[in-house]
Amino acid sequence: MKTIVSLLFSGLLLFIFPAAGQIPLPATPTWISTDQDYSTGAALVDINQDGWLDLVVANGNDGERQHLVVYYNRKDGTFSETPDWQSADIDYHGQIAVGDVNGDGYPDVAVSVFLGSTGFSERGYVKLYMNQHGTLESKPSWRSADSLYTFSCAFGDANGDGKPDLAVACGEAYDYHPEQDRIYFNMGGRLDSLPSWKSQQPGYSYDVAWGDFDNDGRLDVVFANERGPNTMYKNYGDSIGTIPFWHSTDSSQFANSLAIGDLNNDGYPDLAVSDNNQLGGTGHFKVYLNVNGRLNEVPDWSAGYSGQESGLALLDLSNDGWYDIVGGGWWEPCRVFTNMQGTFDPLPSWLSSTGSVVEAIVAGDVDNSGLDTERVSYVGDGSRRLFTVPKPPLQKITAVVLGHTDLPLTAYCTDLEHGWISLAIPPSRDETLEIEAVVSHSLDLAVSNWDPSIGNYLFMNTNGVTGVAEHRGQLPVFELLQNYPNPFNSQTAITYLVPHESEPSPGNGRTKLVVYDLTGRQVAMLVDRQEPPGEYTVHFDASHLPSGVYFYRLHTGGRIVAKRMVLMR
Repeated sequence: MKTIVSLLFSGLLLFIFPAAGQIPLPATPTWISTDQDYSTGAALVDINQDGWLDLVVANGNDGERQHLVVYYNRKDGTFSETPDWQSADIDYHGQIAVGDVNGDGYPDVAVSVFLGSTGFSERGYVKLYMNQHGTLESKPSWRSADSLYTFSCAFGDANGDGKPDLAVACGEAYDYHPEQDRIYFNMGGRLDSLPSWKSQQPGYSYDVAWGDFDNDGRLDVVFANERGPNTMYKNYGDSIGTIPFWHSTDSSQFANSLAIGDLNNDGYPDLAVSDNNQLGGTGHFKVYLNVNGRLNEVPDWSAGYSGQESGLALLDLSNDGWYDIVGGGWWEPCRVFTNMQGTFDPLPSWLSSTGSVVEAIVAGDVDNSGLDTERVSYVGDGSRRLFTVPKPPLQKITAVVLGHTDLPLTAYCTDLEHGWISLAIPPSRDETLEIEAVVSHSLDLAVSNWDPSIGNYLFMNTNGVTGVAEHRGQLPVFELLQNYPNPFNSQTAITYLVPHESEPSPGNGRTKLVVYDLTGRQVAMLVDRQEPPGEYTVHFDASHLPSGVYFYRLHTGGRIVAKRMVLMR
């Protein structure tokens, strides 16, 4: 087993956390589409805003010019085997990005067009289908004025104005067509036709994502490159650098896909990359850890086998508070590497029974079987605009309240996949920002397949765990809830449940609630007493502690459970 955290940190986490849960997915897909397409881009998103996630898929890739399609949720967690909607135009479509470009509450869909109409000899472009109050327009009303080879795109707020800008990964590696990566800025609810930002050097980028890697409240942009190192460009507030602030230095430089997420729960997003060995390299899933705001230049973990790896996602499938690595390859099964409190085995803990050509892996609660409400509260510092909601992907954001004012949709933009929200105007010093979102403890997995003889997949989560609210009346369980607010400024509340006698427990019934810092040092003893069954809430005053990540552990009746919280001033 190869750890991706330091021995000290790993030892701490193994001490205070229970063993990781099982992956609650069937090996065989619950649903398979019957349309015969070269499916590539995918997203689970509520297109018609009826409260149920729909599946959007872009078809074509390099095989044939095909349509963008939507499988609408039947409002019971099922889809038709063929699309309910398709675009009127066709293209060699790559990956897609979802964002509310004009702030009307309906998600719009951007698509990278990998190749021009004649194939590899012609550059493609990037285009946008606006959502017309629940239905995507039949033909895109926006497309880039410049031509470029592009396989992937992603929405993020580059300039901090609360509007989603579109980053585009550019280049075509098979025939050596390098391109400069691009960002098209959003001006008043519409994307500029030409990019306002380009990387200084051209390359072969096949995937792109946004993340605040140094936690300075600004979104940086990272690219996975098929030929050459992976790169990250820093957001300086007034501009994004055109020379990489970070690049990988490992010899394997044939990346296909990337994903970002905090794999070791230290408060900084890490980078996972899939290498595809079709054109060269070793072909591994791998992880670059983020150490205090700077990504390591060589991988800290790699999978124990090589292949043509492709689709990649970081998801808490086991619902234990840790991101698992979910990956797919070409003519391979889907795989899950379970996160064991910051460590990963080189071999997967779950494999599908399938052998398809995976392009995209996306997640969400398709049947609404595990929905929960997550509320977070921040105190403004007068400058920070970027805030996060734990437990992404988010189903939806239901409220954003600044002070006592409900903010309109035009005052911010969001990324449900990664759980961030970016405000047009930062909260003033000591002004409270409250965000309410719908999350899920039962994520389903959708997979797009390039092989037209197979179809797209949906793996439905088999997790039968019910929400805490459903069993509070009887209190038969031992439960530690997430502190609220989280992140917090100085004070936060922690709620826990002590079981009644219907769930006999060893020990003397004494309850302890303890707070630790990252080194394992105890910083607070919040509870140490005998307690009868019931629901308890304790307030933690951290005004004497520095900003950072802390862990709080509940011990009662011989059972131990812990959670992570973030103190941010």
